Amino acid sequence: MNHGDWSPTNRCGSITATTAPASSPHDESSLILVGAVHGDDRGFVRTARLLQSFQPDFIFVELSPYAKAFRERNQLTLQRTLSQNLRMAAKQCGLFFKDALTHPEIKAIRRQLSLPLEYRAARHFVRATASGLALVDYSPFSHRMIQLWPEMLTCENLASLLRLPRDGRPEVSRTYDLAARSIRGESPLMAGFIESDDDAPDSLWEKRERHLADAIRSILQHHRASKAVYLGGWRHLTPGGSFPSLRELLGIEISQCYLLDRGFL
Repeated sequence: MNHGDWSPTNRCGSITATTAPASSPHDESSLILVGAVHGDDRGFVRTARLLQSFQPDFIFVELSPYAKAFRERNQLTLQRTLSQNLRMAAKQCGLFFKDALTHPEIKAIRRQLSLPLEYRAARHFVRATASGLALVDYSPFSHRMIQLWPEMLTCENLASLLRLPRDGRPEVSRTYDLAARSIRGESPLMAGFIESDDDAPDSLWEKRERHLADAIRSILQHHRASKAVYLGGWRHLTPGGSFPSLRELLGIEISQCYLLDRGFL
């Protein structure tokens, strides 16, 4: 990869530096954590604006080397499978294909199959600057989630999703409000705000959090970064769970936590 990107050397997410080593180590004291709602259609624009405002010299993204490589390698096949099965599912449900495409549940699947909007915005930013970019999510976690995609893309599953009400998903703004309360420790997570990776067991989630923290800490200790930003799901910023979150593992204060839609909490 170019422009300070980091690339995998194997499926389990080993990383190889492509930026020059710093003359002295850095810690996470200046790291900013930015939480996003993964279903945010405005994710690209909001991320681009935030990065332009912050002007970070290093960006960490919640995307694993495995997930990136899998999407890039299989994107055409994934989209073709979705299109073919969605046409059959729409016919079963008595819907026009164009109407099926705009169903919120189908739009969510289309986003899931594509590279995250936050990553795309970060990639665009580093191509125009001298900033570094690191993919720090846990590849075994991504592999577990991607194993569920064949079932997700079946005609039967798509038809069942098309029969759900179009207003069944929580509004993005409402989810951001919940995120703000949860990050401040004012509100526990609610069942109505489940995200797609909740199918993973707690043990894998915990390994993921620790991997994220270890990867970020290792990079900051060996590479120059006076103003670093982490872009990822908002739940990594929440305290008080059954195991430590990324924020807790790194010892990040709430003053260093942002939400993509509003900045400061």
